[in-house]
Amino acid sequence: MELTGLIGFAIALALTALLAFPLAGPLRSHPAPFYAVAIAASLAYAWAIAAGVDLSGVRWLTVVMQKGYLAVLLLAVVMFTGVLDEGSPARRRLQPIRGELSILSFLLVLGHVATYLPPYLPRLGLLLASRTNVALSLLVALVLVALFAVLTLTSLRAVRRRMNPRAWRALQRGSYLMVALLALHVALALGRSAGSSALAATSLATYLVAIAAYAMLRVRKALRSRARESGRGTAGA
Repeated sequence: MELTGLIGFAIALALTALLAFPLAGPLRSHPAPFYAVAIAASLAYAWAIAAGVDLSGVRWLTVVMQKGYLAVLLLAVVMFTGVLDEGSPARRRLQPIRGELSILSFLLVLGHVATYLPPYLPRLGLLLASRTNVALSLLVALVLVALFAVLTLTSLRAVRRRMNPRAWRALQRGSYLMVALLALHVALALGRSAGSSALAATSLATYLVAIAAYAMLRVRKALRSRARESGRGTAGA
């Protein structure tokens, strides 16, 4: 399974790089076909799992779709682009497609949701009453998906154009809460199995290191912005 996990991660990483760089122009100009493919992929995978289709020959799909690695990697590009310096080449390259990548991430994470939610949703009340890690992870996941859905909806160009820019920016700050909820969800979901599975332990460590790095870069950028504003105020005085 560890080898399958590595293969799946490599495929997800390659697809992310493909969407973020060679296909960035088409994605920006004509996002609808990309969204359609993401929806079809999520629906097809969810149907295959529900129908009991034998996917043993393509087990890497479990990592790419069911575990949500492709969705998370796309989201990571979106989030880390936001904390890069304004003039950096990577930010200039990726900033124009942040909205599209975010929408693709949400559409692909639906495959993850559709795989895990049906078995647990009928037992939601009992699970919450038990207060186990699984129950808490599920509850956090529900809030996380709802927040992600709102942020995705407001990332659509047609919706963003109709919103007040100040209100839109204030709403997008919910992405910080989403990152925190993602860290909590991953810790709850993988915490128990990390002690017995090398793949789970590696996945958990990777998630937490990436989220910690994002938080530090976010604080660094905020401090730099405050310092620049303070310098302008001093110069103006």
